Amino acid sequence: ADLKIACTGTPVENSLVDLWCLFDFIQENLLGSLSDFNKQYRKAIESPENSDGQILEQLRNLIAPQVLRRMKHDVAELPAKHEVNDCKNINISVLQRRLYARIANDFKQMSEQGNKGAMLGALHSMRMICAHPLQFEPNASIQDSPKIDWLIKTLEQIKAKNEKVIIFTEFREIQVFLKRILLERFGLNITTVNGDSNTSSKKGLTRQNLIDKFQQTDGFNAIILSTVAVGFGVNIQKANHVIHFTRSWNPAKEDQATDRAYRIGQDKEVFVYYPSVIAQDFETFEIKLDRLLSSKRSLADDMLKPNNEITQELMKLV
Repeated sequence: ADLKIACTGTPVENSLVDLWCLFDFIQENLLGSLSDFNKQYRKAIESPENSDGQILEQLRNLIAPQVLRRMKHDVAELPAKHEVNDCKNINISVLQRRLYARIANDFKQMSEQGNKGAMLGALHSMRMICAHPLQFEPNASIQDSPKIDWLIKTLEQIKAKNEKVIIFTEFREIQVFLKRILLERFGLNITTVNGDSNTSSKKGLTRQNLIDKFQQTDGFNAIILSTVAVGFGVNIQKANHVIHFTRSWNPAKEDQATDRAYRIGQDKEVFVYYPSVIAQDFETFEIKLDRLLSSKRSLADDMLKPNNEITQELMKLV
């Protein structure tokens, strides 16, 4: 090729190796071999101490002529976007504690038996316990699921403002559960858009048709979307509240999902919620994941921000 251009919203998603890969494609050898790059730049910049600011500046100056960065606030006049932080301290319930202890014991036993898939299974179970413990105990009350209790109270506040809300979760069982809760508590026949929703008009209403119908409804309303299936490509400017009921492993996907509402045409301030269950005596899965995502988001935002190995953080989640 005579000309190579790399287009990305996340030049550094996990580590500086991502940056090296991009430049190895567009201008081979600018940053040297991967081995040389690791020795000269990555180890110094990503080290916990990060004592060598000169190396960081050297790399920044080296790639600066090759980078054209355009941020949304540079090209569009939009209302303010606020992250609501007080929802990150939802106290864990007695039921969740009991389920957590059970999963931890099961993980320990399976690990001792050499079960290599034990970690992924434990992570998924801990994730679900925080988000939807009633799946494990169907006869439990709403009070045993503090995040659901928080959601109902938050939706009541949004309803009082006569505004609309998007609820993101990629898990089908949680989508079904939320749909039932919102029907019982608010009388809303919620639209759910996920991988099952049509993308072709030949099969009925498309994803955008379903979203347009939601937007055309006056007053308070809610819609449930899959972060994976509807993380990009659709516009939902009539909603100005975005709740990430469960988190994505990838902060870029999460931000893309949020921006379904934060787009040109939005005329209200946008409020983003990351409800997280906490415990006073240990760090829950959701708190550790929130910290991991914040670290990855900062690295991606600056593209050269120092960061420890993401894989080390993943190992600490259990």
